[in-house]
Amino acid sequence: MEFHSEYLELFNRLQIRYYGLIIVIALMVAASVAAWLAQRDQKDPDHVWGALTWAIIPGIIGARLWFVFFPPATLTAGCGSEAVGAICQDTLYMLRNFFDTTSGAIAIWSGGLGIFGAVIGGFLGVWLYMRHSYTLQRFFENRISGPIARFFLNLAALVFGLFLPRWGDQLRTQAAEKATHKDPGREAPLPLAEWLDIAGVVLPLGQAIGRWANYVNQELFGSLTKLPWGITVDAERWPTDLNIPLEHGAVPRFHPLFLYESLWNLAAFFVLRYLFLKEDWRRRFLPGDFFLLYIWQYSGIRFLLEFLRLEIAYLPGTTINSSQTITAIAFLASGALLLWRHRPGQPSSPTPEAV
Repeated sequence: MEFHSEYLELFNRLQIRYYGLIIVIALMVAASVAAWLAQRDQKDPDHVWGALTWAIIPGIIGARLWFVFFPPATLTAGCGSEAVGAICQDTLYMLRNFFDTTSGAIAIWSGGLGIFGAVIGGFLGVWLYMRHSYTLQRFFENRISGPIARFFLNLAALVFGLFLPRWGDQLRTQAAEKATHKDPGREAPLPLAEWLDIAGVVLPLGQAIGRWANYVNQELFGSLTKLPWGITVDAERWPTDLNIPLEHGAVPRFHPLFLYESLWNLAAFFVLRYLFLKEDWRRRFLPGDFFLLYIWQYSGIRFLLEFLRLEIAYLPGTTINSSQTITAIAFLASGALLLWRHRPGQPSSPTPEAV
């Protein structure tokens, strides 16, 4: 066993990436809280694990596709240049070298996942889970989703049992229950808006934890700063066109954008969770509002943080920041939809009573 800065190596050949471990932990924590919220609302918490199973693969594919189609400028700066050693890893390059395990479109282990693509892909997976046919659902939930959910529950129990024994015991109990439980299936689709509200509450928590994976990979850092919480980054991670002013010293420090976003998401989780659990507040919301609030608040903070970001991705053929464009549209659209849904004269919808 050998420890490296970004991975753990076993038997001199097997690499376990800290990035992947952190993402798994983030998924399990968020899903566990979502299952608790569902049970509190008298919903079947097993659907959380079923939806998660369906969302993982489309989410990963969507996240990688987003990076491939909107690569950061640091990878595309050398495109069209005849300079020796110029780097050009644009969309066309990654697609042409699809199976290149270092920089091809398939190389997700080398970094390069977009949160926007993950949300879109994950949403598609959840929608399919909520809407697919009765027969297909019963087959997948009993033969595939159940075993996968048990695996992740046992993995989470092992990890959290080291620090939170009581929580680990609860997860082991859930895994044991799934070993004998068979979902008879359903003929009617689940109410998508109500389940998206639960997702809207817990997604910021998952992102708050998951952003630390960017810290491990030395990603998502911002411009130079003299602030005491600035972080150092290995020189090979710096953008190729970065100029370091002398006043920043021999060891420059950068804005920890991953930390800013993590703290914001953590605060957003506690606010949304409070509103969701507080009955006198929650009755003011319509089904789907919490998911819209999630989109609205995250789009706002992401738009602002892009001003500090060094690795900017542009819309193809332009110098327009693609992330700021998408977040500005999402911020305005979700905010306008929330206002329209709560325009004067519209009755509030009753919410499920908490257990």
